[in-house]
Amino acid sequence: MASPHDQFFRTLFGQPRLAASLLRGLLPAGLVTGLDLDRLIVRDGEFPAIGRGGRRADLVCEVPWRDGPAAPAHVVVLCEHQSRRDRWMALRLSEYAHGVWAAWRQAHPRTKHVPLVLPVVVYNGDSPWRAPPGLLDLQSGPQKFKQAARPGVFDGHFLLDDLPSTVDAALRARAMEAAAELGLRLLRDARGDLAAGVRAAKALFARIDESPSGLAALGAVIRYCLVADDGTVERVLVEEIAPTLEPEPQEILMSSADRLRAEGRAEGLKQGLEQGLEQ
Repeated sequence: MASPHDQFFRTLFGQPRLAASLLRGLLPAGLVTGLDLDRLIVRDGEFPAIGRGGRRADLVCEVPWRDGPAAPAHVVVLCEHQSRRDRWMALRLSEYAHGVWAAWRQAHPRTKHVPLVLPVVVYNGDSPWRAPPGLLDLQSGPQKFKQAARPGVFDGHFLLDDLPSTVDAALRARAMEAAAELGLRLLRDARGDLAAGVRAAKALFARIDESPSGLAALGAVIRYCLVADDGTVERVLVEEIAPTLEPEPQEILMSSADRLRAEGRAEGLKQGLEQGLEQ
C-alpha cells in the first residue's frame, strides 16, 4: 500500500503542468533548453520487471525534443519518490529503463535508436541520502581498479533531489510554480515539524491560485497535510492560512478539511462497530 507521501507526490506531479515545473527546476539547464516541457505527457508507470512481477514507477513523463530526430522524438523521465534510502535504487531504475527500451523496440522493430531515459529520485527522508548514486558502487572489486574500469562500466547514475539537504532558498531559486514548490517543501517538512513548515509556506499558499493546475492541486495539498498531521497542522491551516487566501482557494481548503474530518469520523465509527461485533 502506498504511503501518504507517495500518494501525494503522484497526485500532485501527475498533473503535466506541475511535472513540467518540477523538471524545469531540477534538470540541468543545458538539457532543459532542448526540451519542450510545455508538451510533456504523463504516462502509465507500469513496467515488466526482470525476473519478478511487474513494477510501477511513481511518475513517468515523455518530453518532446524541441528539435529532435523523427523517432524517438522524446525523452523519458523516470521519477521516483523515496521516503527512505534504498541501497538498490540505481539497480531498480536501471530495470525501469530496460523496460522502456524493450517496449520501444517491440513497438518499433525497425528502429535504430531508443529514447533517452533520465532517472530522477526525489527524496524526503529524515536525513540526507547516503545510498549509492549509481551501479558502479554496487559492484564488487578493489576501488582503484573499479575507477580505472569506469569508462567501460554500465553505471546507471541517477539525478537525486535530496530534499533534507535543500533549503527554502534553493527551492525558490528553481522558479517553479507555487504548487510545485509548495509540494516539495511539504514533503521535506513532513519528516519533522510539518506545522512549522506550513506556517513558513504561507506566501506559497497565497500564490497557489496563480494557475488552474495550482487550484487543482490544492485539494491534494490539504489532504496530505491533514493525513500527515500530528494534531497541530489543521489548526494552522484553518486559523492562519485560510484567512490569507482568496475566496476560491479558501473554500477548497475549508471544504477539504471538512470532508477529511467526516471521513475520519466515519472510519472511527466503522472501526468501533467492527470491534463491538468481534467482542
